[in-house]
Amino acid sequence: MNDVVVNLGVESPTDETALNRAIQLYTVWRQNLCDVENRVPDDDAPDIMVKTGLRPNGTVEKTLIFQERRWAAAFLRIWRSQRQLVH
Repeated sequence: MNDVVVNLGVESPTDETALNRAIQLYTVWRQNLCDVENRVPDDDAPDIMVKTGLRPNGTVEKTLIFQERRWAAAFLRIWRSQRQLVH
């Protein structure tokens, strides 16, 4: 399985707020989607990983890594809606 990598520029405190809210909403979405009783016990890989770095121009970059393309797509829909709310 290939990971899906999404790079987001976080250029302002409002972007950071939107990203934090989007991650929270994504987590709730995944919890509601997941059938806890049928999960494989050894399947301890996270559904999302977040790395923080700096771009050469000094802006913060968040790299999000998903296990499935559909999860990345769902997150991006949430991210866009949250970003619109704060701008």
